[in-house]
Amino acid sequence: MLYCYREVKEYVLRRLIFLFLAFVLLLLPLQPAYALSEWFADANKNGIIDLQDSGDLVAHIQIRLRELGYFHFKATGLFQGVTQRALLEFQKFQTDAAGKAIIADGSAGEQTLEIIFSTRAVRGPILEELRIGPRADGTQTESGQMTDWFVVKNLLNENTAYTLTDYNTGVRLQMVYTGGEQHAEMECGTPEDTAAFKSLFGGKFNYSKRPMLLSLNGDLIACSLQGEPHGADAVPGNDMTGHACLFFKDSKSHVGMLADVEHIDNIYKAAN
Repeated sequence: MLYCYREVKEYVLRRLIFLFLAFVLLLLPLQPAYALSEWFADANKNGIIDLQDSGDLVAHIQIRLRELGYFHFKATGLFQGVTQRALLEFQKFQTDAAGKAIIADGSAGEQTLEIIFSTRAVRGPILEELRIGPRADGTQTESGQMTDWFVVKNLLNENTAYTLTDYNTGVRLQMVYTGGEQHAEMECGTPEDTAAFKSLFGGKFNYSKRPMLLSLNGDLIACSLQGEPHGADAVPGNDMTGHACLFFKDSKSHVGMLADVEHIDNIYKAAN
């Protein structure tokens, strides 16, 4: 009898511990994934990222500056003059919570890091000739459905070409889906598709974005295309090195799992 009592007691204790841990894990998603400013401050002994610093955090800063249109090079993880100038230019367009301009010194302290990895970061100005204007004429009247990225992801097949239609002009091109976790990674199918791609972005690759329509299983899906190829390249001979990011409803950035307000705005436009 004593043995049975101990066995039951140990079983109950194990169950209580299990339930407690399950409760704690259940609460974790309700909290922020991490406090960005604290995590970044810990990454450097004085909390400042500056010239000659290196590492993953610097690479994340470079990628984020590239997303926002201030940095136009491959992320190296080394903070040098080009990164400093890009960060300085970024800081010139940012304000604090009270609407006052932040300090622009080309180094990344807690305030700059908090802003750059937030959805309120202000994007770099787009050259006038690259700005996305109204529809070219009245012939383009199509619009797309607002469909969640993870729904679209399950319908896409890797290494398969899909038709993309530019919402503003009706220009069509074929792009190959090559993968992607938080958004689709797309490459032009042929040199002719790449020429059409570049024509949509003012004749050259750049980090501006356009509202698009993806043809998928007989439906048009509202999406937003970014115009600068980068990263891994999977389609040879297409005059395009790397892939372009294609965002859908609830897509996120590679950096910080952030939403992109410009992509969101474009998706709503494409959905009319």
